[in-house]
Amino acid sequence: MICACSVSVEAEIGEGTNFYHRGIGCAIHARAVIGKDCKIFQGVTIGSKWSNGIYSGGAPYIGNNVMIGAGAVILGDISVGDNSIIGANAVVIHNVPENSFAVGVPAVIKKL
Repeated sequence: MICACSVSVEAEIGEGTNFYHRGIGCAIHARAVIGKDCKIFQGVTIGSKWSNGIYSGGAPYIGNNVMIGAGAVILGDISVGDNSIIGANAVVIHNVPENSFAVGVPAVIKKL
């Protein structure tokens, strides 16, 4: 059960993906794709991006077995590779390769 969140029914969410702490405060864009067996903590935003007043329209693709820490923000037409970790409160606006971690604002990406 998830509550106090905005998860579009059009978003693709893979089998085995869990929203921890009931997904409180999460916002998931209609065009978002989230793979299998992901772990998503509270307050996560997976959405589109505005830049210089222009709406990108694209939403993130999240691979399989990705952990997204509390308060993380993943924006735009980007991808997060399989087995990656997004740290708490990270702001991710660039692709994250598989087996990597992203932390900070804006996120710095390193291989695991």
